Amino acid sequence: GDIAVFIKPLRVPKGDRGYITTDVLLALDGTDKPEELLYVITSPPQYGQIEYIGYPGIPITSFSQMDVARQIVCYVHNTKAAVPEDTFR
Repeated sequence: GDIAVFIKPLRVPKGDRGYITTDVLLALDGTDKPEELLYVITSPPQYGQIEYIGYPGIPITSFSQMDVARQIVCYVHNTKAAVPEDTFR
């Protein structure tokens, strides 16, 4: 079926972390199974990394919508430089 993805910017100060929540990233496919909606990072962020909060320092390459709903995924801004934006796909 069709998948709707809603994305909002996440502002993270340099050297800090920001939690990826459903307010920031939400995918819906008409079913009630968020654990089956998977995000695969094909182009990682340039100035930080995406990681599980329980495993700091270890970048991840995929996570589920359920992980986002549980608030266990975050973006860590690794560089000390102030950059206008960072993206990942």
